[in-house]
Amino acid sequence: MNLLILLLRRSRGAVALAVCFGLLTGAASAGLIAYINSVLSSGGTLADRGTVLGFAALGVLMLSARIGSQLLLTRLQTSTTFALRDQLSQRILATPLRRLEELGTHRLLATLVDDVQTVTQGLLCLPPLLINSGIILGCLTYLAVMSRVVFLALLVFAVLGVASYLLPIRHIVGLLGESRKTQDRFFRDLRSLTSGLKELKLHGARRAAFLTQELFPTAQELKRLQAKASTLHTFTTSWGMSLFFFFIGLLLFALPGLAPVSTATLVGYTLAVLYLQQPLDSTMTLLPMLGAGTVALQHIDGLALAPTSQAGPPLAPVAAPAAPSRIELVGVTHAYRREGEDMPFTLGPIDLTLRPGEIVFIVGGNGSGKTTLAKLITGLYSPESGELRVNGRPVGEADREHYRQLFSTVFSDFHLFDTLLGLAPGEVAERARAYLQRLQLERKVRIDASGALSTTELSAGQRKRLALLTAYLEDRPVYLFDEWAADQDPTFKEVFYRQLLPDLKAAGKAVVVISHDNRYFDLADRLVKLESGAIVAEEPVPGTQRLTGA
Repeated sequence: MNLLILLLRRSRGAVALAVCFGLLTGAASAGLIAYINSVLSSGGTLADRGTVLGFAALGVLMLSARIGSQLLLTRLQTSTTFALRDQLSQRILATPLRRLEELGTHRLLATLVDDVQTVTQGLLCLPPLLINSGIILGCLTYLAVMSRVVFLALLVFAVLGVASYLLPIRHIVGLLGESRKTQDRFFRDLRSLTSGLKELKLHGARRAAFLTQELFPTAQELKRLQAKASTLHTFTTSWGMSLFFFFIGLLLFALPGLAPVSTATLVGYTLAVLYLQQPLDSTMTLLPMLGAGTVALQHIDGLALAPTSQAGPPLAPVAAPAAPSRIELVGVTHAYRREGEDMPFTLGPIDLTLRPGEIVFIVGGNGSGKTTLAKLITGLYSPESGELRVNGRPVGEADREHYRQLFSTVFSDFHLFDTLLGLAPGEVAERARAYLQRLQLERKVRIDASGALSTTELSAGQRKRLALLTAYLEDRPVYLFDEWAADQDPTFKEVFYRQLLPDLKAAGKAVVVISHDNRYFDLADRLVKLESGAIVAEEPVPGTQRLTGA
């Protein structure tokens, strides 16, 4: 029913109209059976011109109503699927980064690829299910009018049959739920396979352990659950189909001995039950798909992503704010549980100030909290206590999106897009060409008139330089680099530290650099040292001069 609610939220009027068309289809189908029964019972003597015209009119009505219902619901299903995918993408972008990191990339990919597809298949089941429901209701109404005694016997038989069908269906839906959870693990293993190709190829024991302890067992479990659900569905559907003939056998051989039933009633009930076989068979086939779609929709809801109301308009750009005179972290803390550790890691409380025309180096050992601090500074993480301030004014949740536009960053796990997204190619074309030369990429990469990059298939160091180019073109007030020089050769490290960073400083930018390169610490205006999530030292570097900027 969750899928039907999803359609109703999209357009109640279209669903109501489609249901009306489905009921018309059922009524026309019942009328056609009545005509056929009358003609057969009379030996063909009622097949006059009026009967033929009535039969033809009902046939046209049934066809038109069926097509109308199918078209309405199919179009609604298509628009709902696209809306679901669009809203899901927006909700992911609106969800706090920490929550997305806790979910893991594999779960998000499984949702975007597998869950949305399964929900789509479930929505595709609704048009025929609603039409079939109309046909079944129309035929049952006709049978009730024809003979109440036989209809009562049919109801008793139907209740027993439906109960014998629904009990295993509930078990099938449970298996589909377990299968969906296993699918998350399978996506995680596939991601490990594609991301760890080099490591798996270079270490035979690791490769064998990965295949035999992780990938293959997960795949086998997924296969077992899906095969069990499919087998149970086959037996259940076959049992459901055999019930039709059991009822016809009781109708023809047992019922006449218990109660007087006319030949016309027997013929009418036999025709109607045989006619109902197709829509009921279709319904039984579609129900597991509908159940899988419901499970997928529940899984999407279970991710606890930001609600649609917080996602915002899909094409609403956020204007870059004016350069601040200072950015402050005042008593900021952030706690999270790291993998393999029982106790949560707490960063802070942190007190830190950033100013234009100043280079701040953040140093510390692995696991000291440097990258977490960088995400707090840029507004990607929300502080659990304390506050961010811009020019002395606190940054609230409503201001966080606007605040994030102050920063251009290159994180250690950066992503490189194939196009200069969000930048007007014509306005930055000359600057882009100059930066490509300065970053020694002019022979590797070209930027066309639309802003598309000719290639991103570069070495790790070259890809970071290309990411740096994008950051330059953004021209934000604050620049943050997370171990940017780690993949660069000594020559380009010199260029980065001795030329590029001083140029940003001279342009009045606030620059934050996470680095282990102690040879270049003399470039910093201030050196901030982290240990176990706390600032243990913050001191000016002798021999540096801070530029003041707007």
